Amino acid sequence: MALEAIWAAGMWARANPGAAAGVALMGGGAFAAAAPLAVALPALGVLGFGSTIAQGTIATTIQSGIGNVVGQSIFAILQSAGAGGYGVAVVGSAVQVAGTGVAAAGATLLARATRGGASGI
Repeated sequence: MALEAIWAAGMWARANPGAAAGVALMGGGAFAAAAPLAVALPALGVLGFGSTIAQGTIATTIQSGIGNVVGQSIFAILQSAGAGGYGVAVVGSAVQVAGTGVAAAGATLLARATRGGASGI
């Protein structure tokens, strides 16, 4: 039963790529807006922002290029967010805004893709 639903969804997405992209963007954007730290904190960790700057990461490369980090700079905010400090609120808010924008873009794409009514939605 579940495999049939997954198969049907895949076939619908193949037949309606614009609408499928709109639905995917809406879902991803809504998730980012609803749970911004579930999106931001793992991403910050991958980039190397944590309680310390992880060696061999993008954060290390950036820091080596800018030298001394100025307080309240974007780098300092990202480092603070990765360490659980004041930057969490700033980064969380930014991800919420971006997620809302992505969801809105997805809704627009879905509306344009389904304008003819042939998408099966």
